[in-house]
Amino acid sequence: MNIGQKNVSSGTNGPPTVTIPDSVVGHYPLTAVLVVFGFGLGIGVALGSILGGPVMPRPSLGRRTGLAAEKLGRQMLDALSGVLPESLSKHIS
Repeated sequence: MNIGQKNVSSGTNGPPTVTIPDSVVGHYPLTAVLVVFGFGLGIGVALGSILGGPVMPRPSLGRRTGLAAEKLGRQMLDALSGVLPESLSKHIS
C-alpha cells in the first residue's frame, strides 16, 4: 500500500473511519521524534533570543579590577577627608 492511499473501513456499529496504516511516522519513528524535537528546540531558541533582548557583555577581569581599585580609592579618599582638617582635605578631593 502506498503512503498516499487510505483504507476506509466501515464498521457495523458506527460511521466509516479513515486510517493510514503505512504512515511515515510508523516507518521512521526515531527520525520523526528527532525532527519534531529539532523544530521545537529551534523555535524555543529563536523565541528566547527575541524575548531575552540584547545581552551586555561581562567586563573583562582587567576592567573589573580597575573598577574595584577606583571604588576602593574613592572610599579611602572619603575616609581621609573626614579625618583630616578642612585645609588638607580640599587638596585630596
